[in-house]
Amino acid sequence: MKKLFILITLISYLTTASFAKDVKSLIVDELEVFIQKNIIIVDIRDKSKWKQTGIIPNSYRITYTSKDEKKWLHTLIRLIKDKNRAFVLISKDGKKAEKLASKLYNEKKMRNAMYLKGGIDEWVDSDRKIINY
Repeated sequence: MKKLFILITLISYLTTASFAKDVKSLIVDELEVFIQKNIIIVDIRDKSKWKQTGIIPNSYRITYTSKDEKKWLHTLIRLIKDKNRAFVLISKDGKKAEKLASKLYNEKKMRNAMYLKGGIDEWVDSDRKIINY
């Protein structure tokens, strides 16, 4: 019985892993092109980080925390209006945004969720425009 459970678990994992798709990342140059096309940019960092580094112009500031995930998701959906609309998440180094975009893609079926690879750090390091918060 135990072997059967392990086998079923392994098959389930492999099946899920093979069909899971990675969410799209954007590099800084790609994001600039998307900005010209009015993509929605959502900065998920907290207020202290916005003050510390500034924000990308025209980005929406919606701090993400896992404990307020339901409220955050509701706010995001109101912002994008259509779960098929493309948007990009921004975090400090891109890692938190990548995890969240992947979660939105896989669990909420938001197929146009993207993230900025390297996050706001990469944006700042490449001397792109930042506005003070």
